[in-house]
Amino acid sequence: MPVIQPNRIAVGNGLSDYFRLIKRIPLLAPDEELHLAGIVQEWLNDPNPSKALLRRGARAKSRMVSANLRLVVQICLRYKNRIGSLQMEMLDLLQSGNLGLIRAVERYDPKRGYKFSTYAFWWIREAVTRAMSENGNGIKIPRTILNLAYRADLLQASSDQALSTREVACRLGESEKRLVNSIRIVRECRTTSLDKPVGAMSEDTNLIDLIGDEQVMTVDDDYKWLYEHVQALNSRERHVLQLRYGDEKSRSYAEVGGSMGVTKDRAQSLERGALRKLRRRLTPVLNPCKA
Repeated sequence: MPVIQPNRIAVGNGLSDYFRLIKRIPLLAPDEELHLAGIVQEWLNDPNPSKALLRRGARAKSRMVSANLRLVVQICLRYKNRIGSLQMEMLDLLQSGNLGLIRAVERYDPKRGYKFSTYAFWWIREAVTRAMSENGNGIKIPRTILNLAYRADLLQASSDQALSTREVACRLGESEKRLVNSIRIVRECRTTSLDKPVGAMSEDTNLIDLIGDEQVMTVDDDYKWLYEHVQALNSRERHVLQLRYGDEKSRSYAEVGGSMGVTKDRAQSLERGALRKLRRRLTPVLNPCKA
């Protein structure tokens, strides 16, 4: 069967399609694995390989990589919860793991007697963790700075008492200024995706849903600007509007007229006049193009 290239799968299809495709690739028997690894080493160690050896070596390498893509998936799935807080997709993590797998195929020596999966595990995990540390924050930070900040955090966590920055720098053999800068850079470059799910809430609730918009008017703001226009009416007009619409239950014209000491028709006339004035004042505000 034709060999499926891992990089073409990861880029060309979605995550579920990728998983489905790699399940179709048959695994290698132990003796077949050793045979292919021998061909790869013969090809890579030959300073002047023949064309036939080039073809055989490339096919053997591709077959070993394709047959072990499921190992990369198993390792990457261990970090699925961790990458949730990073700006990384699982396909990006799988791609990094595939690069570690390719490196393992190139360096594996079948003469040492251990299984390839045992050897490849460390190369894949190293590539995956490096990808998360370097690219997970959205801002790429030099590895030396990341390592220094990580060592400082590890030292503080393992100490029985809080250590000063100077004490940490002395124990790590670094200058205090460099340590402070490394910690500051890592802290300031740490980012969080606004699409990150929030706690144990519904899957439809993301961080962005909980951040208020300062430009959105609140209910108090709405009533504040409307209140200014209502205050421009005379006292009787304001009173009739208060009686009609100020409570949850609207009063009838008869009830309003009885409360104000006027007839029902007069109460209705006062309301119409008040609403007419408000409409003239509010039209330029609500529909400036029609003003």
